[in-house]
Amino acid sequence: MKNKKGKWEYDYNGQIAVDEHKGIIIASYITNNPTDHYELIPLIEQVKSNLTEIGHEIPVNLQVSADNGYSTDMNTEYLEQEELDGYISSRKLSRQEKKYNLTEKPFSKDNFNYNTEIGTYFYPLGQPLYRRREYEYKNKPRITYWTKECKNCPVQEYCAKNQRYRTIEDYGNPSKIRMQRKMETKEAQKIYKLRSKTAELPFANLKQNMKLTEFTTTGLKQVNTEFKLYAIGHNLKRIYNEINRKNN
Repeated sequence: MKNKKGKWEYDYNGQIAVDEHKGIIIASYITNNPTDHYELIPLIEQVKSNLTEIGHEIPVNLQVSADNGYSTDMNTEYLEQEELDGYISSRKLSRQEKKYNLTEKPFSKDNFNYNTEIGTYFYPLGQPLYRRREYEYKNKPRITYWTKECKNCPVQEYCAKNQRYRTIEDYGNPSKIRMQRKMETKEAQKIYKLRSKTAELPFANLKQNMKLTEFTTTGLKQVNTEFKLYAIGHNLKRIYNEINRKNN
């Protein structure tokens, strides 16, 4: 796989699903896919399988949070079809979390806020884009937002550049657009924020405390077994700590 520095290495991509309430890993596996684009569905299906084995079903409207790496048309469609309450980070939200410097491009799309109540974007300076056009391009819906007020704007040449008007366009799968709209709300962002401690803490425990910095085996089957043993070790510690807490 190609690492973050752009170099090819013999790597694996670890996937876990974690219970937010107790920090228990409820599904885990290893893949050799370099991105997370195709991993959300197999992970949720494994959660279903694990719950079925102990006589339970996945709750309807279960909240599922995932970072921007899982933001694909396929994943957002799946969440809607399965009636799961999904919270997948948008590019804009991910950049905000990483404190991405947007001041260098003050009129980029990420600096235009979408108002879910009114149903339109607002310029960084506060003006709404009140015109909208819907059409299809290559069998995919597109929505264009713009305003005639651009001609009276003092920063028109910087924002619209060589165009008469600055336009904002949403395109792609409708379910993905709905997810992006959802993640613009403060309520969704508050729920998604829980993911940082829910998913990242178990990974930190596996890597830092349990010293999982490399695998001693090779091949997907063997590495999957090794990874699941580490996940079991993590869970046993969580269960032990919970029993200890209740007894004390």
